[in-house]
Amino acid sequence: MKGDVPVKGKPEPGPGARGPGGRDHDRAPAGPPAPIDDAVLRNYLADALSPEDSARVEKALRDSAELRARLEDVRNGRTDGQLHTLGAIWHRARLTCPSRQQLGSFLLDALDPELASYLQFHLEVIQCPFCQANLADLRAQSQAAAAKVSKTRQHRILQSSQHLLGSE
Repeated sequence: MKGDVPVKGKPEPGPGARGPGGRDHDRAPAGPPAPIDDAVLRNYLADALSPEDSARVEKALRDSAELRARLEDVRNGRTDGQLHTLGAIWHRARLTCPSRQQLGSFLLDALDPELASYLQFHLEVIQCPFCQANLADLRAQSQAAAAKVSKTRQHRILQSSQHLLGSE
């Protein structure tokens, strides 16, 4: 209540007040954590667990050789076994892909020859679908802009010479 002195210099939490970690004080304490089964391990490998659950699994993995063996079995049994290879990570993050600006410069033939050679390799040999789609989009935009400029130029020429045609 107003005017009450807080205990030991700390305010008392009221309804809806949050404690450490943003948790409600009024919430009932959670039960024991769920056991770490294969589904939890699959979610751990897919990075689909909450930070608290990930920390709990990591601690359990440090403490249990049996759990580490189960994790390895789950990892080997996954259909996406290549998910955590270095190549898969580079591919997923597109670490070797050029920026859209570099692709535009490539389209205009305005790149350093070494970089242009790499981009040609990336597009034609590696056949990166992301970069090919980006380049196709840039080409379409370029062609649309060129067509608009050409049509505008034709219109200006026609209007500037219309008075020479007479009224016939």
